[in-house]
Amino acid sequence: MLLPRILTTLFLAPLFLWVLYLGSAPFLVFMTTLIFLALVEYHAMAEAGGHATQSWWGVAAGLLVVAALVFPGVRPSTPFAAQAPALALAAAVAVLVFREFARRDKTLSMLRLAMSSGGILLIAWPLGGFILLRELRGASPALFNAGRHAAFFLVALVWAQDTAAWAVGSLMGKHRMSPQVSPKKSWEGAAAGLAAAVLAALLIREGWLQALFGRGEAVLLALGLGALAQASDLAESLFKRCFGVKDSSSLLPGHGGVLDRFDSFLLSGPFLYFYLISVGRAS
Repeated sequence: MLLPRILTTLFLAPLFLWVLYLGSAPFLVFMTTLIFLALVEYHAMAEAGGHATQSWWGVAAGLLVVAALVFPGVRPSTPFAAQAPALALAAAVAVLVFREFARRDKTLSMLRLAMSSGGILLIAWPLGGFILLRELRGASPALFNAGRHAAFFLVALVWAQDTAAWAVGSLMGKHRMSPQVSPKKSWEGAAAGLAAAVLAALLIREGWLQALFGRGEAVLLALGLGALAQASDLAESLFKRCFGVKDSSSLLPGHGGVLDRFDSFLLSGPFLYFYLISVGRAS
């Protein structure tokens, strides 16, 4: 499985970095496609595990929320436009509820509602937030591309962490983090991953992000984002254990599915987005 994994990485990684650099429409199309596939995988996993969902209605509701996040969220111009994501979330839940009213069988209605609403909150909303992160603009000319720099910062430390955690965990991982959730993940791998994330963050910060992050800030962010990325990974593993599947799908040879490959951004992406806004670094 190593060769397919390497070949998939050699194709997918440059494509992702290219559209991430371009931003705007190319990145929006790429991420919307990714979110669509992740939602399809989520609902398919749930159904395979015997958990009833809203299926395509749930996928459509998730995309509705993403659309509301992106279009008014990137350049909010009025108070109403800024509230569009909240309105879309309420509308999506309402659509799912009314869909249950139309069904003859009501015995699984709450399960279907809960599972598809979970897809919106756990996949569509956080990955939609990663699009917003990329399009952030800084409060000064030096920080105009703050969102693009921050997105590359996050991707670099996540990839460095994943690589180090996999290598060290495979070679010397003895103490398992959560055997019932992810049997292969070890504390040794997790520690090595965090160390690699800090190193990557410092190298990138010293190279071209000195205007965006302080040195100590970069270290603290790397530790926090690295921990959140590992928690995101474990959360997706929890989905799979609950649903009784090994991978979210077989779409990406050697990697599993889209959700398997991008799960690290489920918690880390939104955190970095709201952090930059909260400290007044970007808007």
